[in-house]
Amino acid sequence: MSAELHIEKHLNQTLVNKQSVSTGLFDAYKVTLNNARHVFIKYQSSTNQQLLLEGSALCLLGKTIHTPKILGYCEHCLILEWIETAHNANIQSQMGVELAKLHQNTQDYFGFEFDNHIGQTPQYNGVGKHISDWSVFFWEYRLLFQIELAKQNGYLNTKNYEQLLSIEKVLPDLLDINITPTLLHGDLWSGNVLIGKSNPYFIDPASYYGHCEADFALTFMFGGFSNDFYNSYTAILPFKEGFNKRKPLYMLYHYLNHLNLFGHSYHTNVMNCYGRISEVMRFGQKN
Repeated sequence: MSAELHIEKHLNQTLVNKQSVSTGLFDAYKVTLNNARHVFIKYQSSTNQQLLLEGSALCLLGKTIHTPKILGYCEHCLILEWIETAHNANIQSQMGVELAKLHQNTQDYFGFEFDNHIGQTPQYNGVGKHISDWSVFFWEYRLLFQIELAKQNGYLNTKNYEQLLSIEKVLPDLLDINITPTLLHGDLWSGNVLIGKSNPYFIDPASYYGHCEADFALTFMFGGFSNDFYNSYTAILPFKEGFNKRKPLYMLYHYLNHLNLFGHSYHTNVMNCYGRISEVMRFGQKN
């Protein structure tokens, strides 16, 4: 079934015009309907569950923070309200406040009720495992999976592979604080926040329940977040002691993923993170 037919099925409207929008993973369009309304649609002809699961995650996040209103979704399409971006001088502070609201959603175990993707890479979430130890979850379902994938892809030599595997033994020390399973966006970079006139809209999640600090990794890696963002967040949920020593650990997961997605250009970033982690391992846990 075409995108046009899915519009008619879910919205009972006729597509008048569609304009291609670049998303990187799916065919996507800004669509004008016969009632002059604009909507956004992601579309795929394949029958995997990615758009269905993305819609489910957006529904969950949308209970607490602003996400585009979901108008319809299935395994072939995700239809959202069209967000007109605008100048908003308070956007960074608003983003911090909203993320803090999201991070007040907790549960007893780490992971998620379904597996999803981080970019195009599978992200396994320990479905049904009831894992209550964050260091175990983060190693097995985040770092180890990406390390093994990078080795298989030929991006790590034997020395680098063994260096990265050595991180496992220090995770209990690096993550020696009380960590509550917290609902995360999971793929929080500047391109996944739309600037609305009155508030931000969070899109394209890779959600799971994990350590709240993990949601900041991409904000440090690729920019787009000012001090107003961090200050408004910490005014509600202050960072715990040792936050800075844990930053490279969470950045490592995303740099490994970028290594697996985009190749050798991210190898230096991966090993730089390892170097920073190994310094903590050698010289102790400095804040």
